[in-house]
Order: sequence, then C-alpha cells, then structure tokens
Amino acid sequence: MMQVKYSVVVPVYNEEDSVMPLAESIRKAMALLNEPYEIIFVNDGSTDKTPEGLEKIRESNVNLRVATLKKNSGQTASLKTGFDMAKGEVIISMDGDMQNDPADIPSLLGKMREGYDVVCGWRKKRHDSLWKKVASKLANIIQNFVFKSHLHDIACTLRAYRKGALNAVDLSWNGAHRFIPYLLLKHDSRIAEVEVHHHPRIYGKSKYKPTKIFKTIKDFLKLIILRKI
Repeated sequence: MMQVKYSVVVPVYNEEDSVMPLAESIRKAMALLNEPYEIIFVNDGSTDKTPEGLEKIRESNVNLRVATLKKNSGQTASLKTGFDMAKGEVIISMDGDMQNDPADIPSLLGKMREGYDVVCGWRKKRHDSLWKKVASKLANIIQNFVFKSHLHDIACTLRAYRKGALNAVDLSWNGAHRFIPYLLLKHDSRIAEVEVHHHPRIYGKSKYKPTKIFKTIKDFLKLIILRKI
C-alpha cells in the first residue's frame, strides 16, 4: 500500500450544500501535487443532509475518509479526530464552508519546504462581517503582544503541519484549536505564514455569534496558564 504523504482534514457541521463542491475543489488542488493524499471529512454531529452528501462523495472518491461524531462537539474535537486518523506526513486543516480556498494548499506546502514545521494561512482580505473582522483584529493584537508572535491571523483554520509537530500539542480542551500555533511555539516549532484567499460565504449559515468572544477570552486565559506550566 502506498504511503500517504498529505492528509486534508475538514470539520463540517450542517454544511450539506458545500461538502460536494468543496470535496471536488480539494481533489483538484491535491491532484496537482502528484503525491498520494487523503481527504478526511469529520462530520461534527450534523442534523441536516451533510452525512448523506459525504456518503455519496465517498462512493466515488477512493481518497475520501469520513469520521462521524455522534453529537456536535466543536471544532477542537473535530480537528483532533481528523488529526488522529490522518496517515499523512503532512496534515492540512481547513474549514468546511468554502471560505478557505484549497487552491492555496500548494503555497502552504511550498513554504513548508523551506524548513518550517507549521505554515499558517493569513486571510489578509477577509470577507466577513465588520463585527467579526474587528473582534479578530483585536484578538490578534492582544495575543501577539502577550506571546511575542509575528502571526497576523491566529484564527485561520487553513494551516499545514508536520505530523510530528502536532503530536506535541494538547487538544483535549475545547477551544484549543484556535491557539495551536502558540502551543507549538512552546515546543520551539518553526512557524511561518503565507497570505491566502478568503471567499464570501455562499452556502449555509455562519456559526459565529458575537457572544463567542467571551468563550474565546476564557480559552485565551487558559492558554496563558498552560504556556507557563
């Protein structure tokens, strides 16, 4: 059996309209690399027709694997499930709403070949609500001040990791996925950033609510404690 080189992990929750076009976009992007790959969709307890869509895709795509969480458990749990399943030497994570662009994956991997353990996407031109953009900007400023980081967009899910680097990260607590790069800095991982595209959401509804900022602040305080241990 051929060794998988790349694993693309995509958490999805009630994304029935986006899973099929997204899977095709990922397939096209990965085919250009001419390396063995797999796509792992993690169904985070969807209550719409997302499971049926994923099953239909799997029937015609030998590179697709699907994991199903019995209940909606959040993005951290979904990503951890995908990371644990991944067979690739390099793991790429991305959102399932088609705002991340699979066509940016080669750019992430190209930067990684310069010797980095993690390459993060930077959505320099975001297509989100004003509230979401302002909240994200403030969060990045505060976090970079505290951790002396150069990253512009800590919340971007589109990232590429060497699997060995991820093994050192504790994803057992809900909310940890936002801060994976900061957790990796504690282990002296080499981290870079590249500009990526960000598209307007055209399928489904955003799961982001303004009240989520309080949960993010709580998670950030927990991160500070963990970084000192």
